[in-house]
Amino acid sequence: PLDPNRMLGPARLVAQAARSADAVFIPEGPEVVPSVVQALTTAGLDLRQVQLLGTGLWEDARIFNDPRLQGGLYAAPDSNGFRNFSARYRTRYGQDPVRTATLAYDAVALLAALVKTQGPQRFSEQVLTSASGFAGIDGLFRFRPDGTNERGLAVLRVGPTGGQIVSPPPRAFGPPGT
Repeated sequence: PLDPNRMLGPARLVAQAARSADAVFIPEGPEVVPSVVQALTTAGLDLRQVQLLGTGLWEDARIFNDPRLQGGLYAAPDSNGFRNFSARYRTRYGQDPVRTATLAYDAVALLAALVKTQGPQRFSEQVLTSASGFAGIDGLFRFRPDGTNERGLAVLRVGPTGGQIVSPPPRAFGPPGT
């Protein structure tokens, strides 16, 4: 946890700026978010007046169990893919996979599919940066020519029983940059 005394000054600045904002984005994980929210409310932020926003790191029981975070929105993969992957992994290896195991699985599955279907151009920039992207355990993803990637994520709302999908992940990508 963060030292609340060290956070009070920055929290006051954010709380003051948030008076004219619709939302406050907290791109941190469950070890930090409750302390940040506590500091912001101590500094005068009215959580009923702003929408809290987070990242996939919010997919955690510590976030769901914090009443101050109820109703917060975050972007993350639809968890069905990971749950199914985890069940298969547990059956095969007798333990739970780390959350990032799907990234390694998708990378190997993509390589195998490209080798099987794309011939000698399988690793060309044109193939790897296909605008339609690829389907993975955690949903759609595509590589951009500048070396970054894009993922098709769901928008979820923090609830006491977990993340509730507000907007499902896209089934297909639109043109790059949209």
